[in-house]
Amino acid sequence: GWYWIRNSRDNSTLKIYCYLQGHHYCGEGAWMRIGYFYTGRHLAECPPSLERFAYNKRWYCRQSVDGNCSSVYFDSLGNEIKEVCGMIVAYQWNTPDAFHASSGQTIDDPYMDGISITQGFPRQHIWTYAVGAYENTGGHCITCKCPCSSGGNGNTSPPSFVGGDYYCDSGNTKPYAEPVVYPDRLWDSSGVSCVSGSTCCDNPDQPWFRKKLTTPSTDNIEVRWCGNSAKTGEAAATTQVEVYVQI
Repeated sequence: GWYWIRNSRDNSTLKIYCYLQGHHYCGEGAWMRIGYFYTGRHLAECPPSLERFAYNKRWYCRQSVDGNCSSVYFDSLGNEIKEVCGMIVAYQWNTPDAFHASSGQTIDDPYMDGISITQGFPRQHIWTYAVGAYENTGGHCITCKCPCSSGGNGNTSPPSFVGGDYYCDSGNTKPYAEPVVYPDRLWDSSGVSCVSGSTCCDNPDQPWFRKKLTTPSTDNIEVRWCGNSAKTGEAAATTQVEVYVQI
């Protein structure tokens, strides 16, 4: 329910949605929602740093820049964050290529096509939602697929700072991509990526993630929408975001 939460930075109070008796996906304890948007509501807008675009009479959010990332910050309200939980609902737009261009990239770069969740400066990685070009075992660019996809030999692995803290998915069954929003929802343990030989759907809790931080911090949570090429050519077309921290 809704509760008045004190911001320890300036002693102000804000009305925040919380789960005080545990959360189905986040686990036991008290969880405070510090980030939320949903484009399906009437007159809903994207956060200011993102670009809203329409496809088939539906609104989506994506990065507002080409070949880089657009950041949205969710305020910790001065609370020491020990654990983060959340989910993202998005769809494949055109030809994202997962970790294809990650070689030599740092956490500050567009190291994948998709969405990166971090905290603080220097950035500490929390979770990555990557989008591959296609699930089909054919195609002209095998390294543009998800590392977890079927026939994965040669697929580009995520950078070391990501490790295993990521989801990767594709909504495209063809060996080529088109300038469309594919209807199959990403990171939901179902759909075109759930084929023999793929491990992309192994976690049944997708799109939810949960991460205990190595070093608790009061720094805000940063969510970045990234693409290493033009935004019209690759994006995670997002309709909903929820970010919770344990309090």
